[in-house]
Amino acid sequence: MKIKKLTALLASLLTVVALSGCSLSRDVASLDMYAPSDGVLADIGQLKARNFLLIKGTGSEAVLIGSIVNSGQEAKTAGIQVIDQAGNRTSYQFEVGAKGKFDLGYGGNDGIVLTISEGPGSMHMIYFSDGSSPIEVMVPVLDGQLEEYRSFAESLN
Repeated sequence: MKIKKLTALLASLLTVVALSGCSLSRDVASLDMYAPSDGVLADIGQLKARNFLLIKGTGSEAVLIGSIVNSGQEAKTAGIQVIDQAGNRTSYQFEVGAKGKFDLGYGGNDGIVLTISEGPGSMHMIYFSDGSSPIEVMVPVLDGQLEEYRSFAESLN
């Protein structure tokens, strides 16, 4: 009788350990940083690039949109460098106030229009900086099929 109880107890303990063991040794995916929208994110110093993406019209022009957030106590200059399909590099600078946000393509600010060869579903490289060495960021290329991006695509046609 004691052997049956001991066997049952041991089987129960092994079942509990086997079923809960997976979460003990794995990272919790919900704690991983990710971009919850269609665009990408990048951090460089106190500047955070959020939801950056290119929206392409029916031709070869696309518009770069996104937001830059400054988590610091002082104003910062954000730099974005884009490369068009001909290989021409163009640099842009934006002043982002302390604890502020600069919207590119929103809030009365125009997006950056450039000519690209990539189509929707592709990635296009841009460079993002805070005045130091720029970092490469692969930005998705979308079209105007989604309602929230339609006006951007139509403005290019």
